[in-house]
Amino acid sequence: MSGSGPSSNGREGGLPTAALVAKLSKDSSPSARSEVAETVGRALDAGALAEGERRLANDIVRRLAIDVERQVRETLAQAVRRTPDLPHDVALMLARDIASVATPVLSESSVLTDSDLVDLVAGDDEAKQLAVAGRPALSEAVADALVAHGSENVVVAVVSNPGAELAEPTLDLALDRFPDSERVHAPMIERETLPVAVAERLVAVVSERLKSQLVRRHALPADLATDLILDSRERATLSLVDDESSPERVEDLVRSLARGGRLTSSIIVRAACVGDMAFVETALAVMAGVPVENAGRLVHDAGRRGLEALADKAGIAPRDKVVLRAAIETIDETELGDAPSDRDRFAETVIERVLTRFDAGEPGVSEDDAQYLIKKLENYVSQRPEAVAPPA
Repeated sequence: MSGSGPSSNGREGGLPTAALVAKLSKDSSPSARSEVAETVGRALDAGALAEGERRLANDIVRRLAIDVERQVRETLAQAVRRTPDLPHDVALMLARDIASVATPVLSESSVLTDSDLVDLVAGDDEAKQLAVAGRPALSEAVADALVAHGSENVVVAVVSNPGAELAEPTLDLALDRFPDSERVHAPMIERETLPVAVAERLVAVVSERLKSQLVRRHALPADLATDLILDSRERATLSLVDDESSPERVEDLVRSLARGGRLTSSIIVRAACVGDMAFVETALAVMAGVPVENAGRLVHDAGRRGLEALADKAGIAPRDKVVLRAAIETIDETELGDAPSDRDRFAETVIERVLTRFDAGEPGVSEDDAQYLIKKLENYVSQRPEAVAPPA
């Protein structure tokens, strides 16, 4: 029979058979080889080949993957970029080719393993790195390799990719490599979640516009963007934890501050003035090098000798110790509520206690110290972020 039925050497739709091998032998032009590459690639991608046909198709793509003509290899790469059964060696050959051949496979091929991708991005080919950075999903290992080896453009692409698994060390590395890049900061802020230590680093370096985004995206008080004009680092940092934060989260923040040289008497005093005792106790413990539980007992020691010893060991300045003691006495004697007015009254009570101590001739507190403390405490009250009311 002849005409419309399939022949012994071919199939309807141009699926690969011995006829394609014959075509390659008879017509060696680049256009003919490109046509065969597209036909074989489509057939493999469809996944409807019998075992013998698939073996023959794989032999053909191996031959075409090393074709001297770039056009042929580009056509093949486009055709097989989503083929799940593409031989691994062929996927690697194409991925190691020049960028115009490699990028379709690097962007979409599921045949390439994480180990393959880590090796492939270790070079300095930005086009290839960008192709990998745009994959629908990136493991921690691949994302870390891209951030370690890639240009700023590559790091921006990784951080912008919602399918990228970014571990805290990888985010830290991105900030280490590009500390002043708003292009890196902006998509990092827009990620679904951020480790508290990374958020703390961002607070310290980003622009006012990005600070407002950080506030909005990661549940910081809504008016914090304005508050950050004064004492921005301390105020924003303390807003990263609240009364609902776990002890582990508070300790993570404190240790991050300590590593960065930002755990100071000033931020501890600020925390004390708004009644954030979890932060105060943890910070004093870290600065003094004692367990947090021990610090908590010393802070609330009835005679205040424990607090005095702990503050000395932590290196707290004498005039700041006055505020700490006043704040801790106040919180031990009152029940601090969640309403903004309660916290304002708390800070005002601390001010009154400091004034009383000065009037009583508190040892080690000069008139200049008292004026400094009162001004500082008043700022804490007037600039403290208010609680955000729930939407109506």
